[in-house]
Amino acid sequence: SSGINAEYGYIKLLQMTIDKTLKLILTDTLSIQDISAKHSTCLSNNFSLLLDQLSKVRSDDLPEDSDSWVRFKLVIGLMDDSLVKIVENWENGTLSRYFRSSEVQHLVRALFQNTDKNAALRRRITGDVL
Repeated sequence: SSGINAEYGYIKLLQMTIDKTLKLILTDTLSIQDISAKHSTCLSNNFSLLLDQLSKVRSDDLPEDSDSWVRFKLVIGLMDDSLVKIVENWENGTLSRYFRSSEVQHLVRALFQNTDKNAALRRRITGDVL
């Protein structure tokens, strides 16, 4: 009985630690003011490595569909996607289910140059679902 409780406690602690770590990284990433293409690629690669390593320590009791896990994977995609693809993913609900419009707009401003065309595309990222 105490072995079961210890295992449950370990899994719960691991789950909470992973969740909190991903949330902290997400918060910091979504607040960056300017991300160059080089740094975007570097962040994307390192975030992918982190998820790969975290996947190795996760068990069946630690689902990969938690909000922080999904949001983290989506941010990796955002770092690699074109602005047109990001807007499409916002409009089709892929991003709007997990992010506020202000979060995506801020990240888009950090990733892409502020041109009239980009500003017009960015304005299409509106209407929070959350």
